[in-house]
Amino acid sequence: MNLKTLALTIAVLTSGCLHKYMYAQTGMTWFDPTTTADKSNEGNEGIDCETLKDGYQSDLGLLVTEFVARPFFTYTHPQIRKYLNGQPLMECSAKVQRVNENHFVIIEFKINSTRAKTNYGNLEKDVKIKVNLMNNEHLYLKSIERDRGKVRKNLQRTTYVGTYAISSADIDLLKKHSIDKVTVLWEEGVEEYEIVNVDLIKNQLGCLN
Repeated sequence: MNLKTLALTIAVLTSGCLHKYMYAQTGMTWFDPTTTADKSNEGNEGIDCETLKDGYQSDLGLLVTEFVARPFFTYTHPQIRKYLNGQPLMECSAKVQRVNENHFVIIEFKINSTRAKTNYGNLEKDVKIKVNLMNNEHLYLKSIERDRGKVRKNLQRTTYVGTYAISSADIDLLKKHSIDKVTVLWEEGVEEYEIVNVDLIKNQLGCLN
């Protein structure tokens, strides 16, 4: 499905998001979308596995292990790439969270436009994303909540957070295999994203005790 590409082009060009800004995900050569470096992040398990929370959370009454979010991918629709002077339309980070015995992948989508909600709509609850693995297998992860997106006009950005449950069987697959692509069904359409940090989820799941 088409995500109203022409409307989004107009939104980007008129929202002021073409100002010069620093990548939110800088500091990693492999994350530069123009690099020819190997995309594999193997050997960086220690970096990927920095924890944000690890232990009993008294305010929640739950055992929580949550890793620091790391860069996952960038994306710009081909039809509007020429308008963005090499800057990405979308920058995404991801992390693994374990709550008691339940596991989740949390993906934050940062879209560099204040009008993205018109073109993407919501991330709906109970909608599945397709995860393609490097071994040519695939699996589906279901969202556990709706996100309508938050606009930050001062940053010319709209941010969505998708929280996706991981089953026990899928944990085993994700521990063994790197992620090649993720397909996300938005309210207004579907897009497929090529992953840059292909070992991120594998590394973080492998770091859980």
